[in-house]
Amino acid sequence: MNKKAKKIILLSISMLFAGCVATQSPKPTPTTPPKTNGVPIRMTDYGYPPQNYKTTIKNYFANKIRRPEMASFVFSKPHRAYKRDGLAYGGNIVWKGWLVDVSIATQSRSGRLQTPKPYMVLFRGSTIVEDILGRHHQLITRVGD
Repeated sequence: MNKKAKKIILLSISMLFAGCVATQSPKPTPTTPPKTNGVPIRMTDYGYPPQNYKTTIKNYFANKIRRPEMASFVFSKPHRAYKRDGLAYGGNIVWKGWLVDVSIATQSRSGRLQTPKPYMVLFRGSTIVEDILGRHHQLITRVGD
């Protein structure tokens, strides 16, 4: 191969790699917060925290688990969270509210406690919208308090 062809190949490869280098994105401009008529934003977006959430959750799971009177519940405090649709459905926010982590240990037929199962219980106001088995879900984002 002659020198001219080598220079052209070397120059085109270096331009290819130079095009892959990330540039700095512009900094976002600050926006003014929306008017909420004196109500804190957390209440307008997510509603008030659920009242009597422990009793509500126990009643909700009473007909979903075996021997609910023998079950052992461990609750977390309510946290603000939101849920999105999957990307195939647009990725829009479909729920905003409060999330409570619950571990439920039920008794087996022999009377021994089984390994607790973790659930995420989603609230809108004081009503349960959905329960999800597990501690994490890709479509649910917890909002810091």
